[in-house]
Amino acid sequence: MVKPMTQTNIYYRPIWTCGRYNDKAQAAIYYNLIAGMSYFFESYSAMVIGEILSIPRNGEFSLEAIATKLNIAMESLTPFFEQLEQMGIVSSVLPTDEIIADYRKRVSEYNCQQQQTVERTTQEKLPYAISNAEQRYTEKVGGITSVMFELTYRCSEKCIHCYNEGATRNDDEISTRGNREELTFDDYIRIIDELYEQGLIKVCLTGGDPFSKSFAWDLMDYLYNKGIAFDVFTNGQGIVNDVERLANYYPRLVGVSIYSGIAEVHDYITRIKGSWEKSMAVVRQLSALGVPMNIKCCIMRPNVKSYYLVADIAKQYGAVPQFEISLTDSIEGDKCVSKYLRMTKEQLEIVLRDDNIPLYVGKEAPNYGGQSKPMDQNPCGAGENSLCITPEGNVIPCCAFHTLLGNLKDDTISSILNSGKELSYWRGLTLDDYEECGRYDYCAYCNLCPGNNFVEYGTPLKASEVNCYMAKARYELAQKIMHGYDPLNRKTLRERLAELPDYVPMKIQREMSLVDYSDTKLKVGG
Repeated sequence: MVKPMTQTNIYYRPIWTCGRYNDKAQAAIYYNLIAGMSYFFESYSAMVIGEILSIPRNGEFSLEAIATKLNIAMESLTPFFEQLEQMGIVSSVLPTDEIIADYRKRVSEYNCQQQQTVERTTQEKLPYAISNAEQRYTEKVGGITSVMFELTYRCSEKCIHCYNEGATRNDDEISTRGNREELTFDDYIRIIDELYEQGLIKVCLTGGDPFSKSFAWDLMDYLYNKGIAFDVFTNGQGIVNDVERLANYYPRLVGVSIYSGIAEVHDYITRIKGSWEKSMAVVRQLSALGVPMNIKCCIMRPNVKSYYLVADIAKQYGAVPQFEISLTDSIEGDKCVSKYLRMTKEQLEIVLRDDNIPLYVGKEAPNYGGQSKPMDQNPCGAGENSLCITPEGNVIPCCAFHTLLGNLKDDTISSILNSGKELSYWRGLTLDDYEECGRYDYCAYCNLCPGNNFVEYGTPLKASEVNCYMAKARYELAQKIMHGYDPLNRKTLRERLAELPDYVPMKIQREMSLVDYSDTKLKVGG
C-alpha cells in the first residue's frame, strides 16, 4: 500500500488509522480511514492490533517488542504484518506528508477506476446478507458502539422535504429549527467520554448541517484525538474552502447530499440558488483527496426524471450512490411531504426497477424483493447497539424514531441504559406485539420503520401509512412482474423516466396532522 515490504522489524502506525481493542472479548476493530476499510480481529490477532493501537499515530514500534510482550513467535508475526501492510494499516516507512499525499492520490484513482470500469450485477448491488467488521465487532463485545449526533437542526439549505422539527416548505414560512437549547461543547465532551466507556467506536455527525454548529471543527478534533471513527453528513455549503481541513481529520465517510445531475432541479429542492455547484465543488475536492464518500439522494416528484444522474456523478468521482425512496413526513406531524412530494405509484414502479435502489423489485432479488420477518424478533435494531442524540440532548433510538429515552442535560448515558424503563420496554418488543405489521403478504415487502409508526400514531406498534404505502407498492409490482408485466415497457430505465410528465413547480406549505402526539415517551406496556 504505502511501499513494498522491506526487510526490517520496525513499523509505524499510519496517521490515517484508528480503532479499538476490547481485552475482555479479545476482539479488535481497525480502520484504514483513507481507503474507507474496516477490519475485525479476534484472539491473538486482536491482541496484536491492541498493541498497535496503543502506539500514537505515526508512532514507531518493533515486531520484537510485540512478540516479546505477547509471547508470540516472530515467524508468526512476520507474515501477519505483511498482510497488515497490504491493508494499509501498518507501514514499514514513516508516512510523511508526501507519502500521505501519494497514497490519497492512488486511492482516489483506484476508487474512480473501480466505479467506472467494474460492472456489478444486480445481485451484487442488492443489500442482502451484509456482514461487516463493525457488525462482527459489535456482536462480539456488545454495548453501545455507534451513536449519531444531530448537532443542530439549523442548516444552510431549506430542503422542501426536510423532516426535522421547525423546517419550512416555502419562503413565506418562518423556520424554527434553531429554537431550542442546544448542547454545549462541554456537554459533548462529557457525553463522548461516557460513551467511550460504554464501548463507542463510531460517531456520525449530522443535523441539519453539522457545519451550521459553531464548534463542529472542535468536536471533530476531539473525536480524532480520542481515536473514534466518525462520519459526516453534510450538504457541503459551509466547507467549500475547508475540504482539505476536513480530510486531514480522516473521516471514515463523508455523505454529501446531491439531488440531481441538473443544477436547477437540485436548487429547487434545496431552495438555495447555486447550492448544486457548491456541493459539487466539495464532491470534486473530496474525491481528489481520496476521502471515502457517499452521494446521498432522496427521490421525489421534482427530481424523479433526473435522479439517476446522481449515480453518474458518484461513478465519476469514485463515490457510492445512496438513494432513498421512502420519503417520510416531519417528525412533528407535518403531512405535506407524503401528500405533494412522494412519488406516485406509476413513478415508483419505474424507479423500483433501478438496481441502484436498495428496495429494488425484480426476479434477481430473493422473492422479487420480499423478505419475511420473524415474528419473535424486534424488527428494528435501533436502541440496541446504537443511539441518536438530538441537538437539545434527547436520547432517542434513531433519527427517525423520536421517542424520548432520557435527556443528557439531566441524566447520564449509563443510567438511561441501565434504568430507563422506556428503553427496556422497546428492546423487549417483538413483531408479534405489533397490531398489524407482519401479518399480511405485503408485509414482506415493507422496510418497516417503527419511527414512522410513532410519528403517525404515538406508538411504534400501529402500522403507518408511509410504511404501508411503500410495502403495498412493492408487493403489487412484484406480483405483476411475476405474471409478465414490465413497467419499463421493454425500454431502458432512462427512456421510461424521460416519458414521465415534467414536474410542475408548486408552492407547498405545512399541513399539520390533527392528532397531537407531543408526549414523546413510549407508553410502556401499551
